[in-house]
Amino acid sequence: MVLEIILLAASLSLYTHTHREPGVGKPRDGPLRFRMTEWEIIEAMIGLVRILLLFSLIGFYWVFVSRQCVKKQRDMQNLSETTSLLAAQEHAENGIANGNGNGYGSTMPVGGKHSHTEGTPAGWSRPVGVPSRSWWEYIKGYHVFFPYLWPSKDRRLQIVVIMCFIIVVIQRGVNLWVPYQVGVITNELSGESGRDDGGKIRMPWGGICFYIFLRFIQGNNGVLGAVRSTLWIPIGQYSYRELSVAAFEHVHSLSLDFHLGKKTGEVLSALGKGSSINTFLEQVTFQVVPMLVDLCVAIGYFLVAYDAYYALVISVVTFWYIYLTIRMAQWRAEIRRKMVNADREEDAVK
Repeated sequence: MVLEIILLAASLSLYTHTHREPGVGKPRDGPLRFRMTEWEIIEAMIGLVRILLLFSLIGFYWVFVSRQCVKKQRDMQNLSETTSLLAAQEHAENGIANGNGNGYGSTMPVGGKHSHTEGTPAGWSRPVGVPSRSWWEYIKGYHVFFPYLWPSKDRRLQIVVIMCFIIVVIQRGVNLWVPYQVGVITNELSGESGRDDGGKIRMPWGGICFYIFLRFIQGNNGVLGAVRSTLWIPIGQYSYRELSVAAFEHVHSLSLDFHLGKKTGEVLSALGKGSSINTFLEQVTFQVVPMLVDLCVAIGYFLVAYDAYYALVISVVTFWYIYLTIRMAQWRAEIRRKMVNADREEDAVK
């Protein structure tokens, strides 16, 4: 909305003063205008409509989302204030723990079966639906893993992490330079800039060798990618060790009620699958984020070097690519969740 307001203000500032009207083939040499033309008035009106729509979206969000969240929090607060004290005492007498390690005094009824497991689902059961969360909540949740990604306890590893990120930045520049170098070689071979004094086309050996060098260091399988992967090995080991210790301490800090309601195989399976978080951190850091940066750099390069229409085409293709990727991931999430639940069920009953 802020950018739309800036665009509208800039357009009005330009069109209300003496300016050249752009035309087909003459973007800067059109007729001189002293006031807004019909098309410029339409453009300003469309910009105003876009701003009004964005204001409406913000208003709808505040009415239907923010106020609902406030109402839900108020209802939860009222529910906690009106909870019966007798019900809480009954839970305490039955030995139900509060999750803070206070369940080690739980009582065992006659027959050896814990009262908390009566009528509860099996220990391997998991939610069958995808949690309703926004992408912003996932992004905010990513900072939880940052202490395991950044080796705060080792200064040498911190220097290695900085070197890895510098290599990633260099890789972004190489990805941009490779197609540009192809254009340079093509121009020289087509004779636009590669003719010698005799008018003959010369072979651009220097440009070709430089292109081969760029391809040699480009990508995750190139020299830069190999160096980055090698430097990241101790960082990955540090992350895996810290995550394993955190998971071990978390499991041992849980109450006895939790361990009586779970099966050992299922707990071990969950701890084993938790090691994939280390791979997740590396993929997000060195694949997803650099890909988004490459897309933004490509849009900016086409906008500056060619025309706004090229940048528009890249933006539309990028939007649909990301949208379809997200939709496919959401569709696979349900299937993946069923597979993981079945796998944990198998581990729980072994």
